[in-house]
Amino acid sequence: MALNITRGVVPKAKKLVVYGVEGVGKTTLASKMPDPLFIDTEGGSSYLDVRRLDTPKSWTALMQDIDEVIAEVPCSTLVIDTADWAERLCSEWVCKREGKASIEDFGYGKGYVKMAEEFGRLLDKLTDVTGAGMHVALLAHAEVRKFEEPNEASAYDRWELKLSKTGQKKIAPMVKEWADALLFLNYAQIIENVAKEGQAPRYKARGGKRTVY
Repeated sequence: MALNITRGVVPKAKKLVVYGVEGVGKTTLASKMPDPLFIDTEGGSSYLDVRRLDTPKSWTALMQDIDEVIAEVPCSTLVIDTADWAERLCSEWVCKREGKASIEDFGYGKGYVKMAEEFGRLLDKLTDVTGAGMHVALLAHAEVRKFEEPNEASAYDRWELKLSKTGQKKIAPMVKEWADALLFLNYAQIIENVAKEGQAPRYKARGGKRTVY
């Protein structure tokens, strides 16, 4: 059987992860995407004139909402606002299913492994959303974490997704691998010396222009 070899860009819906510091405008940016529909897990879109589904109160409700979006194709971009609040619903569901009061009660990171497996099902469903022709924008908060580069002498701080990184299967790396584009929103600041001539240096931050990295 002859190989069917093709060449060129293959048009398809995009999987975006947009994370950033609090209040930088993640939700506002998503509202400007093509024909968005929000699944607002935390109520962050309430100040915007956008189409949204009712806030899911459980992990099961969130998964059912996505199934209905796949079946009905009611938008061009499905926005999940936010991934870290969806993770909270996931944790609650896993604990309820296993009869635990907390994800820590499993011991030895086993609860986080179960939670990551379940969160993987969410990412699979979101891939099905793109398969139905809709873009997906998965929004998330950011937090500062220590990072150790193998070839660096010491660790340093950097912004990371505010998602679990505990256990054998880590949700934050899973989300990064799933995305076609990983966008970080922050305020670009300039540090300048504001001391007068002859005085000791005195530095001040200015600016605050919102930037997408």
